[in-house]
Amino acid sequence: MNYQTTLFFIPLFFLLIRITLSIDPKFLACHPKTCGNNQNISYPFYIIGKQEQYCGNPGFELTCYDNGFPILNLIDTQYIVQEIFYNNHTLRVTNPVFSQLTTPDQCVAPTQSLNVGKYRFKVGSNQRDMTLFYGCDLTKVPEGLRENRVGCDSENRTSSVVAAFDREDASSLRLACKMDRVVNVTVEDEKGGIREALRKGFVLNWNATNCSACTRSGGKCGFDWNSDTYAFRCYCPDRVHSADCDPG
Repeated sequence: MNYQTTLFFIPLFFLLIRITLSIDPKFLACHPKTCGNNQNISYPFYIIGKQEQYCGNPGFELTCYDNGFPILNLIDTQYIVQEIFYNNHTLRVTNPVFSQLTTPDQCVAPTQSLNVGKYRFKVGSNQRDMTLFYGCDLTKVPEGLRENRVGCDSENRTSSVVAAFDREDASSLRLACKMDRVVNVTVEDEKGGIREALRKGFVLNWNATNCSACTRSGGKCGFDWNSDTYAFRCYCPDRVHSADCDPG
C-alpha cells in the first residue's frame, strides 16, 4: 500500500468510527438472541440476562431452559417455548411436566391448572380442554376410560393419572380419583394419543403492538418501561421513534 492510498483510508477509517458511534445504542442492543436451540428471540419477547429489558414488552420475558429452549412463565407455571410464529402472533408451548412423557409406565408429577391471564396471552383457536385426575384407583375407573390413563401418579406410584375430555367422563372419575388433585390443561389435538398430545403442547396467541411498520422502515421494536412513557418504541439508527423510522 503506497503513501497516497494510506492517506485516503485514514480519514475513511475515522469516518466509519464516527458513523458507528453515532448509531443509537438501543438500535445496536436489540439484536435477536437464542437460548441455544437456534430459535431467534426478538420483540415482543426478550431473554433475561441476554437481552436488554427495553427490547421486549412487560410480561414477555423469557429465561433459558437446560435443553436450550426458552421458558415462559404464565402466572404460576413455567412452559417450554417450542416455537414462536412471529408472522401471526402465536407460539407453541409445553408444560415441562409432560415434555418427556412417552409411555404409560412413566409417572406424572403434580402441576398447576393452566392460567394465561387476561391481557397478554390467550389460548389459540381449535385447542381442546383436558382435565387430569390424579390419585386414581384404576380398578374403580370405568372400563371405557382406562385407555385414558396418562401414567402413574408420582406421589403414589400405585395410583394413576387419568384424562377426561368432557363433563360426562369427569363425572365418571369422581369416585375413582382424588378430587382435591384435579388439573385443567389444554392440548391442540389427540393425534398420536393422550401422552403425545400432552407432550406436544398447545398454541397461544399473544397481544402486543404490531412491529411490522417499524421493521419495514429499518428499525427494531422495543418498549419504554419508564413510568412516564410506558409505551411501544421503534429503535432506529439515528434515534428512538414512536412508531417507525420514516421521517415523514
